[in-house]
Amino acid sequence: LLSFTEARQTVEQYASTLSPTQPEMLPLLEALGLVLAEDLRADRDFPPFPRSTRDGYAVRATDVAAVPASLRCVGEIKAGATAEQSAIGIAAGEAVEIMTGAPVPAAADAVVMVEYSERNGAVVTVHRSVRAGENIVPAGSEARQDSTMVSRGTRVNHAIVAIAAAVGRAEIAAYRRPRVAVLATGDELVDINLPPGPNEIRNSNSYSLAAQVYAAGGEPVILPVAPDRADELALLLRKGFQSDLLLISGGVSMGKYDLVEQVLASFDARFLFTGVRIQPGKPVVFGEVALYGRTIPFFGLPGNPVSTMVTFQLFARPLLDG
Repeated sequence: LLSFTEARQTVEQYASTLSPTQPEMLPLLEALGLVLAEDLRADRDFPPFPRSTRDGYAVRATDVAAVPASLRCVGEIKAGATAEQSAIGIAAGEAVEIMTGAPVPAAADAVVMVEYSERNGAVVTVHRSVRAGENIVPAGSEARQDSTMVSRGTRVNHAIVAIAAAVGRAEIAAYRRPRVAVLATGDELVDINLPPGPNEIRNSNSYSLAAQVYAAGGEPVILPVAPDRADELALLLRKGFQSDLLLISGGVSMGKYDLVEQVLASFDARFLFTGVRIQPGKPVVFGEVALYGRTIPFFGLPGNPVSTMVTFQLFARPLLDG
């Protein structure tokens, strides 16, 4: 038996050796929860123009160094203004009304918040001075054209979706979800849509594991329940090894009909550990099988529903997170 620390380190070291799944181009929202297979780069400077962060007046800071200061308003610039509409010259003693998100005209170097001003016709009275650059985001200060905004290997969440959309990416390259086969074992199990007999229970483990797999970014593949017979268990294990990872619940303890380790051995499985000093979850098994021209990792998890969920989180999830 390994200690928890030893077992966890074994899993984490193994996870570090795994190659990613194949990348695929996906519509942006379909990539949510997956891992980027490319860098997301800026298609232009961000922002592409000096952007006002406040509603107010674009001014020359020197004109409002002493307040109150009276300036003549010579125009208005709103968010989305054309280049011609924003190309307003500002001479000494002048200001331009500006909205949040609008481009700041070249002659202005600060924005006075509307809260600190009064307007009377074309005359604006400013009651608080501003420094040069105040309330303006300079062009290119968030990202320069072709710079990396999000690095390959980042899991796609709502913020990454926003960045991809901002750089005009309707599709992005992401690694496909790893396929995780889920195999529950035991003659006492029936599927959840069937009435259980007097000594049977419904197969909740396959569904709880599938939910955990999906939450961890994998694609669960639920296999039929494996009965306590070595030949049928072997057939279902072989099917499970067609996936990227196989999770087996039940059949890993010391009982007469706990056949999982015995049948795995018939596949020449390499066992990395066959028990951990934890409760619940002591009989958890971890290893790999060489089949179909590749190596497939597997976990044998205890059949108790709580133990199944706990051991997945402690040991199987790091392989998906990695």
